[in-house]
Amino acid sequence: MRKVIILLAGIAFAVAACDEVPTETTAPETAADAPAFKTVAGSSIWAEMSAKLEGMNVALAAEGADYRVVMAEVITAAESGEAGITVLAKDLGNKQLDFDFVPFDPRRAGTPVTDGGWSGSIDGPTDDITYAVDQLGGAIDGLTQAQTNAAIDAAMATWDGQTCSDLPITKNPDFGVPLGVLAGGFLVADVMHAGWDKLNFGGGVLGVTFTFLFCAPCEPTPVYTDIDSNGKLDTAFGEIYYDPVNNIGTPEPWPWTTDGTGIDVETIALHEAGHGLSQAHFGQVFVKNDGSLKRSPFALMNAIYSEALRVLSASDNGGHCSNWAQWPNN
Repeated sequence: MRKVIILLAGIAFAVAACDEVPTETTAPETAADAPAFKTVAGSSIWAEMSAKLEGMNVALAAEGADYRVVMAEVITAAESGEAGITVLAKDLGNKQLDFDFVPFDPRRAGTPVTDGGWSGSIDGPTDDITYAVDQLGGAIDGLTQAQTNAAIDAAMATWDGQTCSDLPITKNPDFGVPLGVLAGGFLVADVMHAGWDKLNFGGGVLGVTFTFLFCAPCEPTPVYTDIDSNGKLDTAFGEIYYDPVNNIGTPEPWPWTTDGTGIDVETIALHEAGHGLSQAHFGQVFVKNDGSLKRSPFALMNAIYSEALRVLSASDNGGHCSNWAQWPNN
């Protein structure tokens, strides 16, 4: 199995929900353009997370890895008062990214046990998109590992069930090891749900999806690849981390639940898995006169969390279909 270096990458923030002045930290995104991001250069969040992202890539370079972390997308809680911000890798600046998995990609194909790959199901074709769920850090705030497993599996089944695409999403074993290269764990699937026990982010962060792209060469400046010449850069894998602690003011555990109250595991998993499947945030975030936040139009892939939402809106489905309708011929 590939085990990659422990180091934290940069993050991008998204919040929960607004009369309304659009924030400077979010921009409307369409499936065709996604993800095109604005950042707030000079803000403490931007500076801190940009530095961490750069540090991660320095570590990957030292290891000789053939991929780099290029961005992270985060969802936060309403009371944080922070609207969405995405931090890109330093070498990318503020440019638009368009990326996706490559069908039958030999760099990803295979299984961790037999040949060091992580894509393709254990028994199926290598054009499957795989996911795995960490089994060492899923018990949180009174929930059992079995409960959070079921919620995450339900979220992945929702994406797998979209009829516009024949994309097969299959589950890989966790192999009894900690998942997530950002936290010093292992790489075993295209989309890894790395649990609640590894990274504790600041502010009102609920979950983070980090995206890694293949590069060749990767040094001195990464040249990100497009081996199938479809105009999209090649995704290596994505990692999802869930935050156990509300760090707004005095730290206290987030009220994670599986019954649709509090912070709903399935909703956050569904949102973050959308990022893992190449979807960007959708819509705009507005600040109301009272300082609270509003999203428009309402969709799962909005950059804020305000309530449980376990179904896809038309925009969510449209984004997924634009990415995956032609798979594996895209």
